[in-house]
Amino acid sequence: METVLNEAVALSAVMAPVIAIFVQLFKTADLNKRWLPFISIGLGIAVGVVFALAGGDDLFLYGLAGLLSGAASSGLYDSVKSVKSAKGE
Repeated sequence: METVLNEAVALSAVMAPVIAIFVQLFKTADLNKRWLPFISIGLGIAVGVVFALAGGDDLFLYGLAGLLSGAASSGLYDSVKSVKSAKGE
């Protein structure tokens, strides 16, 4: 399990800039900013799955790496903050 997490973290370091670029494109669109962290995480998982399918690698590993890179590129703090503000806390 430790090697899977190490590989996922290494892959997320490669994918995070790609996700950040896509999120910047979404920031120019006219949409509610509280959805950006969720879009970032969703894009991260999608990019991870595409990388896995293109390379014929493990979907779980690349999906996990995509989730981590999406969370990192959006800022995990921003995700928690937007959920709390949506609930009115």
